[in-house]
Amino acid sequence: MTIFAGAVCMNACSDHPHEPSAFEKIYNSVDDPENEFFWEQFHSGNVSNVKTIISRLEKQYSEDSTNVVVAAHLGFANFWVLSEGMRSTQPLGNIPDYINNAYRYFTRAYQLNTNDKRILGFLSNAEMAYASLQPQPGPVQQSAVLKGQESIAAWPEFNKFTIGIGYTSLPPQSEPYKYALEMQWTTLEDCYTSPIDRANPDIRHILNRDLSGHNLGKDRACYNNWIAPHNIEGYFLNMGDMIVKTGDHAMAVKIYELAKASPDYNNWAYKDVLEKRILNARQNTVKFLDQTQQGIDNVIIAGSGALCMSCHQMSEGDKLRYKDFDWKKYFRQTDVYSVNG
Repeated sequence: MTIFAGAVCMNACSDHPHEPSAFEKIYNSVDDPENEFFWEQFHSGNVSNVKTIISRLEKQYSEDSTNVVVAAHLGFANFWVLSEGMRSTQPLGNIPDYINNAYRYFTRAYQLNTNDKRILGFLSNAEMAYASLQPQPGPVQQSAVLKGQESIAAWPEFNKFTIGIGYTSLPPQSEPYKYALEMQWTTLEDCYTSPIDRANPDIRHILNRDLSGHNLGKDRACYNNWIAPHNIEGYFLNMGDMIVKTGDHAMAVKIYELAKASPDYNNWAYKDVLEKRILNARQNTVKFLDQTQQGIDNVIIAGSGALCMSCHQMSEGDKLRYKDFDWKKYFRQTDVYSVNG
């Protein structure tokens, strides 16, 4: 604050108006009502309100197309429809429109801030979806693959999960699926301990630490925080589901059990979903391969309409826990948008 006040004083006595730094511009945007509305709706799982979210953000974007936060959130909001739109109680329109817009806005967000490799990972996924709409998808797919590889090299703790999600619907014997599952294993080494004992991956003593208010840098992707209050639980739910698809129900149960080590497990909205999976892991080795199945208990979490929410949804207990948490200060302190690299 002292530095900022000094800068204001100096510029008040100057003939040249103060130009905010890139850091100031981005984190000043965190205070915008549209940003607050986005997080309020997203943390509550209100995908039925996504068209209102997008409309408000698009209006803001039309007034300033250099706003990184708005461009990124437009990408996220359109992606949310692709992942969870099936839960909406309101008609959402044509899926190709959301694919095109996710690709458009993630492209813009990354152009504006190439330091944020989270956005590059999401852009890779959006571009892969965009390729499916093209008459000649090959070159676009290759571009998406290269972006994904770059994002993983820059931030493996975050982007191995992001990129891997794109392959979860494939047959478990396919090479891309095996690649995606291998990335889930190596993320455990990137985040927690290396090498991981794949026969007995018992890392509960590492997972049960409450680090939600700490500035963990890139390791924040490995633990629960205000942005994703159930990062740990959602991660192991998805990884367990991926292993179930391979037929190894015993190992899947070991992975599911790791979610219980989270210090926030009892507040998790999907606790009952996970515990049913532990009981039904053997029969789910068949169910999860049956593409006619429906309902969250019968399909992998990535195809259930709850993938985003398994990490990001706040229960009433979570909202009470974070009631006095200064999340805007947290965004600045941790440089969530990686403005400074």
